[in-house]
Formats: sequence, C-alpha cells, structure tokens
Amino acid sequence: MLDRTGFDGSLEGAEVIGRSPLSYVAAGESVSPMMGKHIGHKLAEYGLDDIEPDEWYPLRGSLAMLFDMREEYGDGSMQNMGQNLPDHVEFPPDISSVEGALGSIDDAYNHNHRGGEIGFYEFHKDGSGEGTMVCENPYPCELDQGLIRGVAQKFADSPVEVEEVSEQCRADGGRRCQYRIEWVEM
Repeated sequence: MLDRTGFDGSLEGAEVIGRSPLSYVAAGESVSPMMGKHIGHKLAEYGLDDIEPDEWYPLRGSLAMLFDMREEYGDGSMQNMGQNLPDHVEFPPDISSVEGALGSIDDAYNHNHRGGEIGFYEFHKDGSGEGTMVCENPYPCELDQGLIRGVAQKFADSPVEVEEVSEQCRADGGRRCQYRIEWVEM
C-alpha cells in the first residue's frame, strides 16, 4: 500500500464497516460511472469483493484503494469523491445545521471504524458561519477536504468555502490537516 504520510497511528487490527467502502463506490459513480466501476475493481484487488454493508473488513484494503485512486485520477477527483460521500450516508434526524453536521463527522467516523489507532476529526465553531476542522486520520487529505465541503453543503443554504490552513499538511509530512470552513448562516 502507498505511504499514508503523516499518520502516526497503528492500523493493526483497524477495521471499517462494509457500508463505508460501498459508499466510496457510490460516491465514485457520482463523479463518473467509470470511476465507480474502477473503485469496485480496486477494492476487489485488495480482497474487498462481495462486501456486506454490516460486516467488518480490514481498513488497510480500503485505504490502499483510495490512495491508488488518488494517484490514478488526481487530487481533484478525490475531492469530488469526498464531496459526494454525504449523499450516500444517513445522517441522524436531529442534525439540521452545518455546525451540527460538521460536529457529527467524528461520531460517524468512530461508528464506522474500530480497532487500531484510527485518529479523529475535530470541529470547532469559530463564529457565525465559520469553523475549523482538524483531521488526524489515515485517509487522503483530498478526500477529507471534499467530505467536509460535502457535509457542510448538505446543510447550508449557501455556497461553502473550505480552505486548508495547516502549517504542514499530512501529504507533506505533517501530522494532521486543518481546514477553515465558511458558510452563510440563515
């Protein structure tokens, strides 16, 4: 598997629930039907075929597929895939705001992953219509950036801006990525 630069946690015993890699396929299909098929084939290459939504699978295979896809399709496609992920997952019915949705990413992450030192997502509201997300996990930075944008857009009544403000991104050897998020609160 390609290096997950900047992630210091151990993935020994780390697992992901099947609905997560299935959502990557669906999000990839939202980018292009060919990309969705390619993701399915890549997952199978890493032993993740015939995925059952409620079964647990080694996290390494999903990560390897994502890093392969980033290398093959580029950063922009990985961001687009991340941005489409929220359309293929269920949010709790009590979430109705951008702040609530962004704050729930870590809970969803921990609900869909187990074992190992998988890291975290940490959201801080900085003011009206603005916040910061810290991502310290083994996923591609571009996927996280797209995911943050997609989650915020799902609950915003306006465009959402997401900008990386890390001193050193995980892709460049940093330990975590930090993103500034802005939206208009109604």
